[in-house]
Amino acid sequence: MRDQPVVFDDEVAQAARELGVPGVAVGVDLGGEREIVTYGVTSVDHGRPVDEATLFQIGSTAKTFTATAIMVLVEQGRIELDRPVRHYLPELRLQDDSAAETLTVEQLLNHTAGWDGGDAWTDTGEGDDALERAVALLADLPQQFAPGTGASYNNAAFVLAGRVVEKVTGQTYEQALARLVLDPLGLGQTSPSLNEIMTQPFAIGHRPPDSADGTVSVCRPWSDPRGYVPAGARLASSLGDQLTWARFQLGDGRARDGTRLLSEHRLRAMHAPTTSHELLPGVGIGIGWLLREIDGVRLIEHHGDVSGQHSTVTVVPERDCAIVVLTNASPTGRELAERIVRRTLETRLGLVESAPEPLLLSADELAPYSGTYRTEGIELRIVVAGSGLVIHGTLSDDDAPGEPLEFPVSLLAGERFLVVDGPFTGMQGEFVREDGVIVAARHVGRLVPRTIDPA
Repeated sequence: MRDQPVVFDDEVAQAARELGVPGVAVGVDLGGEREIVTYGVTSVDHGRPVDEATLFQIGSTAKTFTATAIMVLVEQGRIELDRPVRHYLPELRLQDDSAAETLTVEQLLNHTAGWDGGDAWTDTGEGDDALERAVALLADLPQQFAPGTGASYNNAAFVLAGRVVEKVTGQTYEQALARLVLDPLGLGQTSPSLNEIMTQPFAIGHRPPDSADGTVSVCRPWSDPRGYVPAGARLASSLGDQLTWARFQLGDGRARDGTRLLSEHRLRAMHAPTTSHELLPGVGIGIGWLLREIDGVRLIEHHGDVSGQHSTVTVVPERDCAIVVLTNASPTGRELAERIVRRTLETRLGLVESAPEPLLLSADELAPYSGTYRTEGIELRIVVAGSGLVIHGTLSDDDAPGEPLEFPVSLLAGERFLVVDGPFTGMQGEFVREDGVIVAARHVGRLVPRTIDPA
């Protein structure tokens, strides 16, 4: 055992109590040695203690699995990343037919497809055609920019990627994911099947504490529709499996038993920038993974928020380290995960992220940024508050389960902004200015056009 634990039981417990997170599982793999802390219960109503085997919904972290399934098919010579999606799905229809004609498979996996993000997850049933029916709805999404010419977080693109997997394999997405990724890696506690999940210890999601009495409440329904599994609906996993998944990212493309899933070259390609466009300031995009640097050291990450649960996977290849945090609360679980990841990076790897310097602006200087911004599934109302702005937002299930949120922000140089309080503290965004006028905001990775100027 190490002289100093990577994570501290009392710190995790204190943060969970402070933030109203009923249950959390934290794991760190440093040089192949695992250290684990679990705290709390699976549900405030009738929960059991959280342990390493408890299944949590991992939300958008599932996108890394969808991307890997595609890459396995690339490895097998059955998919080419630079081929148009219509080569595999001739029936694809988008609102912009020229986009449907040129859109490539890789552009599905790096958030450069260009249409509205598909954050309103319509229930398309529980049949094996659920994904096909969800893809048909893409024809209604407005195209914001031509594929490959910008970046905006895109759930719908991963739904379409999942459908490509179905067409190429002739199986349902769930069957193909198990055969291509989960089974070879021995991830027996990772599944999108409600019937399988409900027969194992699983966590229930929770909404934020009520302002009146400070208590959290169970989030219902438990999961989102089946048609959105490739983007982050209902895929559940244990801490043990997520640590195995993270350790695979640190390896050479082989499973623990030596089974070759990907060549080392293709695995590393998933962790490298695929576009010059950033999803957020300082956040690059690999194949299914998000990339950032601290002190010149690259971090490979993904987060997921769905149905009142949050997951974080952070991998630091240069230091042979991975950090996993699973919680059954959102968005407060995100804040807890950020604290734990930041603390572990600082104390064990010596990686300290410095905060940018905010601008001191007057109300008149801030006024041009205020207004209403809207895209499918997201509406933001931005108002001036003191020396900064407050973003009042209702976000999709992928970020916080239908809950209205406030993001106090300070302006930074270069039209950027910094969230300075709440569960998204430290996250940066930016405003888009054209011809001297603010026309959009890039918030939680989404490009959200401005629609209504303040009165």
